[in-house]
Amino acid sequence: MRYLMSFLILIAVSLYMLGVGRYEISYNEILSTLFSFGNNINIDDRVPYIILEVRLPRVILAIFVGATLGIAGASFQAIFRNPLASPEILGVASGAGFGAALALLLGLNIYFLTIFAFVFGILTLILTLIIARDMENRIMIILGGIIISALFQSLIALLKYIADPQDTLPAITYWLLGSLSVSDFGQLLFCCTGMLAGGIIIVLYKWKHNLLMLDDNEAKSLGLNITKLRILLIFASTLIVSCIVSICGIIGWVGLIIPHIARIISGSNTATVIPFSLFIGAIFMVIIDTLSRSLSAEELPISILSAIIGALFFIVILYRSKGIMKL
Repeated sequence: MRYLMSFLILIAVSLYMLGVGRYEISYNEILSTLFSFGNNINIDDRVPYIILEVRLPRVILAIFVGATLGIAGASFQAIFRNPLASPEILGVASGAGFGAALALLLGLNIYFLTIFAFVFGILTLILTLIIARDMENRIMIILGGIIISALFQSLIALLKYIADPQDTLPAITYWLLGSLSVSDFGQLLFCCTGMLAGGIIIVLYKWKHNLLMLDDNEAKSLGLNITKLRILLIFASTLIVSCIVSICGIIGWVGLIIPHIARIISGSNTATVIPFSLFIGAIFMVIIDTLSRSLSAEELPISILSAIIGALFFIVILYRSKGIMKL
């Protein structure tokens, strides 16, 4: 019942946000455009284009991005038994960002940009695991991620330094700040398919995340192949982050704060935290994207808004928990 209510809230918020923007659209016009009824309503010719070509693809992408970042964050916090873990902790976002920046520097089109970001995101995970060497040592994995993240952040800075300051540098900077503006349906389909695949893997193993929070020896005594499961879930989260960066740029904070909000609502059982993180993340991202495109004449970068609002949320969470965060 709680999941049904969360789903209905997500649908209601999404429909509401379709009408919000610099060009106001009534909900009769939205419903008429989406479901092809209410032909007696005089609809401006611009309305179908604004809804179907501009706002609806952004809302769909926001749902996928928010939902998958939310569950990836919940998964990582269980895998590493750390409430401060997030999908960016292994440096995948930095690696994928470097791939996108490299494609922009080389003047490649949007498809090559997507491929470069995706490939470098996966490559980052491989390098992190090579450095860590021991998949049962969570600290080594995190340290490997920090090292690789710093390396690719430096490489991104190098690309910015050598980029044309009149043309390429602004494009790289704006891309890395994040945007849900969709320019190509094929790119949207490819990236959403990757996010969906990673999300399905995490949801299918949602109940096993509780076992990952046990001591490794205790989990093994229950018959769990902890190394295999950890690699699978890390790969699923990497797939999600790589696809998101390849189409949206780097979006922080969402995977960190959403699981905490889900725990406040559903408790500490990860089998329920993950589904709630899915719905809450989707709602959060739809709202953030609407604010991004409607607060000012120029679209605000998603990462700026997500950081500001995410930080405020996290302050409230810390205050409520009196500085003690529990998984």
